[in-house]
Amino acid sequence: MVESGEGIAQIFLQQLIEYTVITLEIIITIIIIIVVGITLVNLFKIMLSTLVNKEEKEKRREYVGQLVRNMLRGLLISLDILVAADIIKSILVPSVTELITLAFIVAIRTVLSWSLSKEIGSQAMQK
Repeated sequence: MVESGEGIAQIFLQQLIEYTVITLEIIITIIIIIVVGITLVNLFKIMLSTLVNKEEKEKRREYVGQLVRNMLRGLLISLDILVAADIIKSILVPSVTELITLAFIVAIRTVLSWSLSKEIGSQAMQK
């Protein structure tokens, strides 16, 4: 009876982790869609305002830079959540192959996160 109780607890924990990972991935997808959507809508507004009023080129550059920084920040948050989801997922299957895959994914996302942070910093310096 004790073993079946432990088995049920293990199955419950695995399902809880799987649902948590799926929920995080859905949240990430929604964040990315919202961030990119907002950026595209605002860029479209800038294009339309530029067609109407061609005098505000300097303001347009500043606004586009701000939009890009905001988009990159949203993507950085998404990357951080993805790394957390991958770490949680590796708890389910702690095999050597899964850990190597996790290390590879974390390394790639770390490089992407660093380059996006650097881009945000360079955009801020230009301002």
